[in-house]
Amino acid sequence: MISAVVINWNGRAHLERCLPALLAQEPPPDEVVLVDNHSSDGSREYCAEHFPSVRILDTGANLGPAEARDRGARAVRGETLLFLDNDVELLPGALAELRGVLDEDRRIGMVQARSLCEGDNAVVHYDHSDLHFLGTLVLHNWFRPRSEVTDPDGPVGAVIALCLLVRRRAYFAAGGFDRRLFILYEDNDLSWRMRMHGWQLRLAPRALVRHFAGTAGLSFRSPDAKYAGRRFYLHCRNRWLVLLRNAQLRTLILTAPSQLLYALVYTLFAASRGGLLPALRGHGAALLAVPSRLWMRRIQRRRKVGDRDLLSGDPMTPNPGLADRGAKAWLRCFVDGFCALNWKLVRGLCG
Repeated sequence: MISAVVINWNGRAHLERCLPALLAQEPPPDEVVLVDNHSSDGSREYCAEHFPSVRILDTGANLGPAEARDRGARAVRGETLLFLDNDVELLPGALAELRGVLDEDRRIGMVQARSLCEGDNAVVHYDHSDLHFLGTLVLHNWFRPRSEVTDPDGPVGAVIALCLLVRRRAYFAAGGFDRRLFILYEDNDLSWRMRMHGWQLRLAPRALVRHFAGTAGLSFRSPDAKYAGRRFYLHCRNRWLVLLRNAQLRTLILTAPSQLLYALVYTLFAASRGGLLPALRGHGAALLAVPSRLWMRRIQRRRKVGDRDLLSGDPMTPNPGLADRGAKAWLRCFVDGFCALNWKLVRGLCG
């Protein structure tokens, strides 16, 4: 039984594409719940009128996608969960492709769809990734023409949360999405925990979806777009929170030079975009959260795979046009080279 959990906040226009495409899948999900973060744009009323088979769960406030997904997972009955963002449209056959990959191996805990760009379906937006030891993602096939993409041969390092098919028991054994993250890094976090517990992650390259506008005020689509202060805050805070919960202590200590360098460079980037104070508040919030995150490290007791087999030191993935030339490009290459050297020297000493 597949239960679909669609998360929404003021996305009525997106639901007009998302829900029909979901319900038209062959076969369709056995159960669909719309977890609505208390939208004010008539989303719940629209869904109730046009899609009576969809159950609506109103969270009562904008709790963010991480908690919305987790609440939805706890409210449905299926042994397999489809997490779907409201700005994602499944193309025909996508759900069957996801299910086919998940059924290939009982060790597979989570499968991601291949996301295409809204304005050009010949270009991949999101695909599979690797988990960098900094807690960030190394994206593959990022804004790459579909004619040039390469498909992974086996497990992948991390997934993007916009369209995921997940085994229920694997999801809850890993602790589910961390509601404290609100948005940003919540998929990095879940990928890390599922893999440390021995589950495989996969990409279903023929499960195609269209990805539309993203989250207002937070999503970033072009180098000319304005970065919201909230994004700087969440990026700085959540990266540390993910590391504090998931990284082995040896990994944190041995990679401390890179962790601090990255934090400094990102803070300088935030300052150049008018976001210095939100970035500093994010670092401060992470520092204040250290006691609670150390308590959450009980998740390490069930670890089966060490960080040296989970993490990567490959070059990070910048947004297109953001640091392609000049001093910014030089600085990006310096940080990548420093991190790669740090990881090469210490990886064998990590757990």
